Amino acid sequence: MNSSNWQRYRLFFREFRQHFQATGAIAPSSQGLARAITQPLAKAAGRRPLRVLEVGAGTGVFTHAILERLGPADQLDVYEINPVFQPFLEAELRAARAQAQLHMSDIMQMDAGARYDFIVSGLPLNNFPIALVRAILSLLMSHLEPGGTLSYFEYPFLRTLKYPFVRDAEERQRLRGVGTVVEHFLRQHPSRAQTVAWNLPPAVARHVSHASA
Repeated sequence: MNSSNWQRYRLFFREFRQHFQATGAIAPSSQGLARAITQPLAKAAGRRPLRVLEVGAGTGVFTHAILERLGPADQLDVYEINPVFQPFLEAELRAARAQAQLHMSDIMQMDAGARYDFIVSGLPLNNFPIALVRAILSLLMSHLEPGGTLSYFEYPFLRTLKYPFVRDAEERQRLRGVGTVVEHFLRQHPSRAQTVAWNLPPAVARHVSHASA
């Protein structure tokens, strides 16, 4: 592991310990998950100028994979609310061939008129309140062009394993509610799933399509 990646892991572990709700995992996403998340983008790269949005970028693992698939005419907007991750994201974007901009702010403050061909989310949905999960999924789809794809990941196995051990009734209700919101969302839109076992914890990459008008 090179020094840059080691610094990412150290920083991520620290944020995980201090801000679990916002960080959501015990380790940065693997390269395998990054490849799975950006698979739709890889298939479309080179066809035309693309507008891509990344939310919850963290230390930039997905950002790096996205940028590898973009060209000079493409545009990337990156949103991350935690300022601790800013140096890693700025370093990634400095090396970008695409037109890339970093926004250190809440995605709820995004320009309502912004539209994207692809959206990649690294937000830890399992850790959020039910209403916020519903609002985030609705918001992201509202920013997606017809025919576009929203790619995100979740740890469904972690939610399933965690549930029996949660004694707090309110937390059990929240976990159940998050699962219900996600299942309802997936029933509303065409989607496909890809399990990524080589990730900590194992994850599922989901690709949700915005049906063409």
